[in-house]
Amino acid sequence: MKSSLSTSIFKKRQWTRRLQNIRLISQATEDHLHDHYSHSKPILTFEDAGLRPPLAKAIYTAFPNVKTPTEIQSSLISNVLEGKDVILQDETGSGKSFGLILALLNKPRMVFTDDLSADRASDRPAITSLVLVPHRDLAFQMLHWIDSITQASDVNPPSLASIAQVLVREGRRHISEGLPLIRNEPPHILIATPASVVEILEKDPNAFHLRELSTVVLDEVDYMIETLPLNHKPNKGHSHKMNQLRIHPGPARILLDQIYGDQSKLSAESRESLVDAPYHRPQLILSSATIRRQLKHYFFSEKQLLNRNVAKLRRSVMRLHGRDELVTDELAIRSMISHHVLVASEGGIVNLPSAVISEAKQLPPAVEFDEANSRPMDTTSSPPFDSNAASRSIEFSMTPSPLNQDLLEAVAAVFALDVPSVALLVIPPSASVHRAVYDLREMGVDALGMDLLVQDRGRSYLLQADKAHKANPKLLVCTSSSIRGVDFPSLTHVFILGYEALIAKDNWTLTLDTYIHLCGRVGRFKKPGKVITVVDNKAVPWIEKVLHTLDITPVQLNTFGLL
Repeated sequence: MKSSLSTSIFKKRQWTRRLQNIRLISQATEDHLHDHYSHSKPILTFEDAGLRPPLAKAIYTAFPNVKTPTEIQSSLISNVLEGKDVILQDETGSGKSFGLILALLNKPRMVFTDDLSADRASDRPAITSLVLVPHRDLAFQMLHWIDSITQASDVNPPSLASIAQVLVREGRRHISEGLPLIRNEPPHILIATPASVVEILEKDPNAFHLRELSTVVLDEVDYMIETLPLNHKPNKGHSHKMNQLRIHPGPARILLDQIYGDQSKLSAESRESLVDAPYHRPQLILSSATIRRQLKHYFFSEKQLLNRNVAKLRRSVMRLHGRDELVTDELAIRSMISHHVLVASEGGIVNLPSAVISEAKQLPPAVEFDEANSRPMDTTSSPPFDSNAASRSIEFSMTPSPLNQDLLEAVAAVFALDVPSVALLVIPPSASVHRAVYDLREMGVDALGMDLLVQDRGRSYLLQADKAHKANPKLLVCTSSSIRGVDFPSLTHVFILGYEALIAKDNWTLTLDTYIHLCGRVGRFKKPGKVITVVDNKAVPWIEKVLHTLDITPVQLNTFGLL
């Protein structure tokens, strides 16, 4: 039986001599890709981009508002299906993660036959794509997309577990439940945090084989790969930090070393000469709105995981090195989002002194929530019941809050008067989400800790495209580390609680990137939104510096009339 792997991945290499036989389940998929890439034509539909018609039909059914691929999705899908390594950089809200999932769903399933000499050779399905994400909520958002498409694909659709699974460190569930499921039913796509994969493979090195992967994706890559700003005149402190990164790599670095460690030592020319060697290198895809020079240096120079042939897909990118290098005002962060800063103290709430007067952007009207279209997602297990909620409330009622109450009261006031549907409050990483929720509820705000596994804590907002909850607006509370990439179509406001919520590892560039990513929760697909940062007087110079560096002009918020 011939190997039908894409020649762009296994060009002129007898990889089958090592694994006896590698093939893909769907010959129809291979034929479709061959026909598609044999003819050059404009990309107007998902089918034009290379998706099989049945998959494209399921997308249109699952997401009626998705009519055509965005420009970045068209380029992304085509390059992924050609087997190219990809660096994907575009502003938040451009559909990068969704496009990635569509391309991976279209990739044919890898199946191995380990021993053809046996009397009864059996096929062994393997994980085709590993998608690494920084936090569990982004993982479950991707699982929701896949579940919706799978359910729309057939009257009797395959099980979700056979198509996609999630591994995240939530208690020990990735070990107690995730590991047995992967052993028994390897998914086509595995979505996981790097730490959970490292722990799974430490527990059982044979749970799955990293070298058998066809594609490795790092979504929000800059958040998972620790890097330091490039220093052309390294000092002792910088050299020490670099050595610490090498001695104590993070889980994403560990996985890349395990997958690509040997291959990174080979030049492109030497790879092509390995005609008869058992050499296989999974396709590598990196994605984020903010991919800085030091990260590119890591992949191109330090580790040599990428070469000049990589597909570099870049559209609207906000640079940080001077006004002349900034991209045009077509960026959603400038054209669709209004930025407001409130300074709160015991004396009251005022606008940032440098804020200008401007006409407020009109937010889309709220529409009625359609409960009939809210289908629960098929997950392998439900989140555990929070038995500590009552005891926490008692404890919180008897202890002073560590959170700045002036800032919280400013958020509560604007939320009550200005939010039509759902808003997001981002608090500092060191703060307690439970405490923030308790304090806000005491102020009369319908606040909830964001949890995409729970219907009214975020999942229902994923299920509704371009719809909003008309009555009883909700405020979802999270930290900056748990919100990257999450897409709530009905979100209109993002509140940032204090400058501390932006500080990222004492790194100025990462602090700026954090603000960019938080702003990106609104203004998605060119829909207007508001970002409201609430600070105390001491933080005013710092937030002004952030806005000035990003060439963003703060606008007065006139919700109260007196601000």
